[in-house]
Order: sequence, then C-alpha cells, then structure tokens
Amino acid sequence: MAIASCDDLFSQMASVRGRIVEDISNEAVPFATVVIEGTIKGAVSDAEGYFTIENVVPGTYDISVSYLGFQKSVIYEYEATTANSKFIEFRLKEDSESLQAIEVTASPFNRTDESPVSMQTINQTEIQRNPGGNRDISRVIQTLPGVTTTTSFRNDIIIRGGAPNENRFYLDGVEVPNINHFATQGSSGGPVGMLNVDLIREVDLFTGAFPANRYNALSSVMEIKQIDGNTEKASGRVTLGSSDLAVSVNGPASKNSTYLLSIRRSYLQFLFSALKLPFLPTYTDYQFKYKWDLDDKNQISLLGLGAIDNFKLNQGVNDGEKDMEVIERNNYILNNLPVNNQWNYTVGGTYRHFRDKSYQLVVISRNHLNNTATKYYQNDESDEGNLLLRYGSEEIENKVRFENHWQNGDWKVSYGANYEYATYLNSTYNKVIVGDSVHTVDFASRLDFNKYGFFAQASKAFLSKRLTLSLGLRSDVNDYSSQMSHPLDQLSPRFSASYQLSPKLRISCNTGIFYQLPPYTTLGYRDGTGTLVNQKNELPVAGNETTRFPP
Repeated sequence: MAIASCDDLFSQMASVRGRIVEDISNEAVPFATVVIEGTIKGAVSDAEGYFTIENVVPGTYDISVSYLGFQKSVIYEYEATTANSKFIEFRLKEDSESLQAIEVTASPFNRTDESPVSMQTINQTEIQRNPGGNRDISRVIQTLPGVTTTTSFRNDIIIRGGAPNENRFYLDGVEVPNINHFATQGSSGGPVGMLNVDLIREVDLFTGAFPANRYNALSSVMEIKQIDGNTEKASGRVTLGSSDLAVSVNGPASKNSTYLLSIRRSYLQFLFSALKLPFLPTYTDYQFKYKWDLDDKNQISLLGLGAIDNFKLNQGVNDGEKDMEVIERNNYILNNLPVNNQWNYTVGGTYRHFRDKSYQLVVISRNHLNNTATKYYQNDESDEGNLLLRYGSEEIENKVRFENHWQNGDWKVSYGANYEYATYLNSTYNKVIVGDSVHTVDFASRLDFNKYGFFAQASKAFLSKRLTLSLGLRSDVNDYSSQMSHPLDQLSPRFSASYQLSPKLRISCNTGIFYQLPPYTTLGYRDGTGTLVNQKNELPVAGNETTRFPP
C-alpha cells in the first residue's frame, strides 16, 4: 500500500500568481480581492498589486478581481497546472459609480464603448479544446457567428461575404499581414496557422464597428494578445500537434523583464511521403516576445513572428505503384504543380508611457514577404530551355504609429497618426499557350510609395451610464495616385450607440464608412511599356458603408 504524505499532496497542487494595475495609469492596485470562482480560494493583492493563491487543485477556473471604484474584471477558463501556470495581469478600468454586486457570466460577446456590437472574444483554452480546430486560431474563428470559409483545406476567413484579404491582424498591437503558412499573395489565408497557441492569452475579433485606431480593413480586425513570461522562474512546454512539433519556453530575463519564445517544425513531409502524395510541404515558424518594465510608468515590448515554407515535388511517388489511374493522377499533378518557396517575418516594438489619466503608445514595425515559384517542363531542370515559370515577388512595409488615450470619468478620448513606407517587387517569366502558339510573358515591376493616416475618437456615457455614445473619424492617404492623396476622399467616419434598457437587456448599433487599399499585386501591375496601369486609371481605394445592429 502506498501512503501519500501531506507534502506529496501539496507538491502536486498548482498556484495562481499575477498582478493588478489600473488600465490607464498602470499604477498598482493594492488590497484588491482576487477570487477563484466556484471555490473558497482567494487572495488580496499586496502594496505593489501582486497576489498569489497557493494549493489550487489543477484545473480550469474563472478568476475575478473586485475593488471599490473599479469595474469587476474576470479572466475566463484560466488553466492552473503544476508545471507551467501562466502569470496573470489584471488591468482594472475605473468606474465612477460605487461598486455594486453584479453577476458576471461567460460569453464570447464583449462590448466596448467604441465597438458595442460585432466584437467576440475567445481565450487560449477555448482555442485548444475546439473540436476540429487543431490548435489553429483561424480554424477556431471560422466557427464563430457571422464567419465562414471556403470549401477547400485553407484558412481563408470570409465574413459577411467579404474577401479573405479584407481582414487585418494585430499581435500585441503590431500589425501582422498574415498569420498562415503558404500564404496566397494578396490574400490572408493559408492551409496552416503560424501562431503557437501556447503563447496566446486571448483573441478579440471585430467583425464591424472597428475602432478608429485600426485601418485598412473592410471585413474584420483580429486583435491577438500574448501572455507575459513567468516573472519567477523559467519553464517550458513541448507540444506534439497533428502536423508539427512545438517547443516553447518563457521566464524572467532580468528583474524587470520577461521573455517568450516558440519554435515549431512540421513533419507533414513524412506523412505525405508515407501516404504517397505527389507533393511534400515543410514549414518552420518562430514567435518571440520580450517585455521590459523600465519603471511603473514606462514599458517596452519587442516581438517577432516569422515562417519558412518549403514545397517540393515527390518525384518518386510512382515507385512500385501498379494502379494506372493513380499513376496518371500523380503524373498530372507533378507536371502542372510549380515548386513554391516562401518566407516572411514581422518584427516590431512598442513603447508605452503611462500618466495619471492617459497613456501614450508608439509602435514601430517591419514586415517582409518573399514568395517564389518555379516550373520546368516534365520537371527537367538540367536545361534552362525547359523553364516554364519563374516567379519572384516581395512585399516590404516599414511602419510607425502613435496613439494617445485619455480617460477622465465618463469621457474617453483617443487620437493618433501613422506613417508607412511600402515596397513591392515582382519578376515574372511565364510561357503560356495561346491558341496554337506559345506566348512568353516577361514582366518586372517595382513600386515604392508612402502612406499616411490620422484618427480621433471620443466616447461618453450619459443618463447614469445607461446611454453610451462614441464618435470616431480617420483618414488614410498615400502618394500612389492623385485620387488616393486627398484626405477628404478617404474620410472614414463612424458612430456607435448603446442603451441599457434593463440589467439584462441592451440595444446597440453602429454605422460607419470604411476603406481599404487594393493589394500590391494590383497596384504594382505594369503594361508592356512599364506604365503602372492602375495608377494611370486612377484606381480608387475600396470602400463600404455598414450599419450593424445586434442579432
């Protein structure tokens, strides 16, 4: 008979650690009450806002924080484990009214003053346990209301019938052009996601009513928020997925800084080879975050996301194959499918300066996509005369953005500006059959241009906070063409309203005009004389007007 001592039992228990700060000023909130919902476990934050709850049975819990003068905050489905419990940061929002007892229930629909409709939130636990989601954020998003996808195996997200390239992604405030491997240039999809869910805290999906500080989107804006590294000790995790192996580590880098790092490598090529498929894809990705608290009022974060996607033909797929139908199918694919290789990265940094009633945010980032494809007649590369296709293209963006957010009582005001320098390169050699003859396309293009934008938004609560109104305005211009350079031509106003009829019933609406720049493959197209065709045609930015009410 084995007898477990109390020390053995306690050593198998988990702990919950975190910090509580004010959302705007970033100042510590001392003596706030922290409760693990459904249990008698809890704690009170210390003078620096830190708290620890010991001897927690491993599992998934909702954790709430309450403090007089602030809105109650809840983190849903926090996973407490003995090996790698995540550090929690609660950011409490000021409430000018006295704190009252309210019931908080888990819901994927969240509400902000700027976006009272069309915002949905999913957390890490929901992504991990989603049936068929394969720990892929894009696939989980496809299960949400108002979202659909194509019938193929890709992660293309279609919202209200919009195109996949009408979606925008932000990772901790840094814009990421695409979050999928083997991306289609000019779109936002791909067969496999790039993000390691082990590093993700939650995802906010806006399918309308976009805040004014987000731009160049017609269908959705996805705000992806990463966890912070463990402040006390280093820890790691190895995850074997259905298509890749991931290793992630996190911990303290110094007294006031933490790090996150993830590297993933696919083993799809071995599966495809074993299944005797004519193509063998391989992908590798990395993800990192470094957060440094200079002091209570200044904070720096550095982050990166990148991928290397390689694709080759399995020319030995027919070895030993006797079924002629299978051989013919494989030969058709081998003779028509180009070899595609791609790499991309996004690196960026954010600086936050907190004041008593406001905070300022500066974001600097760079992203780069390199996409190539080649094809030889009967896959014979020994003779350049067999070359049918050689395609190479790059998209490079360098960005800087400034935001100021101010809040005092029922008033919330934000404003800011952004600048972007973009470069698009394309070189295409392609032999195509036109009638009874072979036509050769030999095309090259380079496009460099500047983009500018500014925004402002104000929100206020009225009638004892039963009515909330928000008015926003932004404009985005560039020097691609004269039509796109006029701020009034791309003026994007938006208005939101929300009225609470009863404690459990609220009516909300939003209306606005939104614009998006066409893809670089369209902007950079040149004719035989080298003229930018769509610049000459005064191609306008795409826009739509939406009015949304809750279903």
